[in-house]
Amino acid sequence: MSETDCLQIKRFSERCVDLVNFREALTEYLKQRMNAVAPNLSALIGDIVGSKLISHAGSLMNLAKQPASTI
Repeated sequence: MSETDCLQIKRFSERCVDLVNFREALTEYLKQRMNAVAPNLSALIGDIVGSKLISHAGSLMNLAKQPASTI
C-alpha cells in the first residue's frame, strides 16, 4: 500500500471511532432525558423505543391520550 492509502485508512478509522463516541454520548443523553421525562415508560419498554413512541405521537401528552390499541 502506498503512503496515501495508509493515510486515508487512518482518517477513516479515526472518523469511525469519533462516530462511535458520539453515538455513546447521544445514548447516555437519551437515557438521562427519558429518565427525567418519562421514567415509567423508560422502565417498561426502554429508552430508545420510548423516545420513538413519543416522537411518533408528537408529544408525551398526545401519547398519554391515545388508547392502548392505537399504540
